[in-house]
Amino acid sequence: MSTQTVKDDRSVQLSRFLNMAALVALLAVVLGGSLHLQFGLGEQPCPLCLVQRSAMIGLAVGPVMNLLLGIRPMHYAISILAAVVGSAGSIRQILLHILPGDPGYGPTVLGMHLYTWAFITFAIAIAGCALLLMWDRPFAAKDQGLLGEPGVLRLVALALTTWVLLDLLIIGIWVLPECGLGMCPDDPLNTPSLGSVGGWILVFGIAAVSFIIGAVLNRRLPALPRS
Repeated sequence: MSTQTVKDDRSVQLSRFLNMAALVALLAVVLGGSLHLQFGLGEQPCPLCLVQRSAMIGLAVGPVMNLLLGIRPMHYAISILAAVVGSAGSIRQILLHILPGDPGYGPTVLGMHLYTWAFITFAIAIAGCALLLMWDRPFAAKDQGLLGEPGVLRLVALALTTWVLLDLLIIGIWVLPECGLGMCPDDPLNTPSLGSVGGWILVFGIAAVSFIIGAVLNRRLPALPRS
């Protein structure tokens, strides 16, 4: 194996690790926190909150495609576009509550509202994707992704993909009773909740189910021939 091939393999592995780390942070901290707020504390998302939450799902699409199909500039571009849409929703909500004396919407974390944290998340994502786009070695390696490579890494990639899909399913289904077929209320009423502990059990339960499904898929999917 040539030195160039070794360097390419290492760059691909590092890139995969970074994409996995980004997905775990997005799913466990950001989307997990929003689901806990909704189901554990009963605070329903406003229309702009739903825009930002949907953009978080879109932000996850890029890393998922990178892991399963191979590292590509287009995949980072998808995440950047989602982050731009989400940051526009965050900025809009920040401006709605920028006047002195306005208490803002929803709870705060470390003194800042969740839409402010969402804007910070989107800004970090845009900057991170831009930096990774300037790192061309993984692209030159022509990575084919983990979908055809059975093993622990594919299991993790499939589990994280399932986690994204389950979050999307939950968000999509819960919009119907809150909004019906019309516009979502600007200030939705709180609903009965599972309690703080119950909310975290739900979040970790989604993660556990995702890894179980990922393990099953990893065993059933065949190894694909490498080009």
